[in-house]
Amino acid sequence: MKGLGILWLVVFISLMGFGITTIPFPLVTEQMGASDFWKTFGGPGVFSVFQLIATPIWGRYSDSLGRKPILLFSLAGSVLAYIWLAYANDLVSLLVARAFGGIMSGNLAAAYAYAADVTDVKNRAKGLGIIGSAFGVGFALGPPLGGFLGTDAAGAASLHWPALASAALSLLALLATWLLLKESLAPENRKPLRAAPGSAATASGGSPFAQVTANAVLMGLMIAALVVAIGGASMQSIYQFWSRDLFQFSLREVGFQFMWFAICSILGQVILIGPLVRRFGEKTVALIATACAAVGLLMFAAAMQPWFVWLTIAVFGVANGLFLPSVSSLVSFEADPRNRGAIMGAFNSASSAGRIVGPAVSGPLYFSLGHAAPYLFAALLTVLGGVLLLRAKPRPAAAAPGAPPA
Repeated sequence: MKGLGILWLVVFISLMGFGITTIPFPLVTEQMGASDFWKTFGGPGVFSVFQLIATPIWGRYSDSLGRKPILLFSLAGSVLAYIWLAYANDLVSLLVARAFGGIMSGNLAAAYAYAADVTDVKNRAKGLGIIGSAFGVGFALGPPLGGFLGTDAAGAASLHWPALASAALSLLALLATWLLLKESLAPENRKPLRAAPGSAATASGGSPFAQVTANAVLMGLMIAALVVAIGGASMQSIYQFWSRDLFQFSLREVGFQFMWFAICSILGQVILIGPLVRRFGEKTVALIATACAAVGLLMFAAAMQPWFVWLTIAVFGVANGLFLPSVSSLVSFEADPRNRGAIMGAFNSASSAGRIVGPAVSGPLYFSLGHAAPYLFAALLTVLGGVLLLRAKPRPAAAAPGAPPA
């Protein structure tokens, strides 16, 4: 798994920057006069709309040009997006800056494709879990810093210093990628962007979404990831309002709660994923994670005491940490190695679509039907995701493309 250490560092720095802006963003939109819809949709929803469009494109380019150039380009764009966000002084400018950040978020698909490149099928889930832990650690440290920096002298929520700190961290990740990270995709495994008809490059399929729809297992995994992501995004997009309205938590307290969520996710991604996959397999682990996520969402709906909130976050965090690497591993087993970046990009687009629908629905549900409604909705969708996973029949690791002969 050569190269994962440097990639872990790059992803960690990048996600720490993203986490810093997450905490104050919804409250800043509220201060700018946003409607109930834009209060929850403005941050994660707008970002994810443009991430959904851009990520498969970046994935396909990474299959052709290599993983490193895409990581460098997307990180450079993230620096500019955060600087723009820091100086946005009205709601439209804020949302446009967030949209640009979504377009330049190609590092996600490239990072997972890089991890798949440098791991064999036996260690694929573990390798993806390691990269997932970088997301977790970065997101563990970013929100507390965002809670600290995200309040101005008058006590109002502010994105100025959080966004500038995020820009600095993205610049650091850019330099680390440029100087330390080696390319993972060998030239002979690269796929031309415009291959000749009938060539080996086109034999494995057309667009990534065409390849997904032609494979019933991939399609089932993508839809399952979509509905689970809707549930998770519904919870996260209203959390700042829910925690303030029910428990009067401050931004700093919310930052530490996001940190606790990330720590519990890391527990799943690093410590639990390897032994559980070896004992039960990726599909069973994904089903366990889905069940735990549904339970966690029901606990959010029933929470009445501050201590119970911390317990609920732990359950949901561990579930989150187990779900993504196990399902990502199943997707990578189904993908041809020459198209892995494009397929992983399409998979991440399914999660992005969930982060669009979730915030779009959760805000109106929360502000019109009460604090429990978004969580009950999210739990129902998560159960649906589990049913779809149960019906899917992915190939075992030993039968994956590129697996060594038995």
